[in-house]
Amino acid sequence: MKSENMFEIAKKNQEIILLLLRMIIVFVFLWHGVPKAFNFEMAMNKFETMGFPGFLGPIIGWLEVVGATFILIGYQNRWANLLLISIIIVAIIGVQLPKGVTAGLERDLLLLVAGLVSAFWGPGLLSVDSNLKHIPIKE
Repeated sequence: MKSENMFEIAKKNQEIILLLLRMIIVFVFLWHGVPKAFNFEMAMNKFETMGFPGFLGPIIGWLEVVGATFILIGYQNRWANLLLISIIIVAIIGVQLPKGVTAGLERDLLLLVAGLVSAFWGPGLLSVDSNLKHIPIKE
């Protein structure tokens, strides 16, 4: 009986791994996005204290919620990930790097890499995008 190495196991379970990666991204962005999207005053104050215009707080919150929802269902996966990647890059440069190496910087760097992997590898078969490819278009 031949034992499988880590890469063979990952290849066999690729769809589950891609789904888990999407779920991690979704969890973090919804955790941070929902409060900003639904509590305008808090979001505006938070952004102002970080040196950004306050009106951006709720807008970014809604972008995080919409982007995370698209990633959750695997719809427009590449564009949704690129949206969240752009938000996380601004957070890294504008918020995390000035503080030095912190847990927030580590989290954001992991989100950046996870988003890149998800954007360029794709959402996998367990997604709306994958299922839409199989629907015949009648003219």
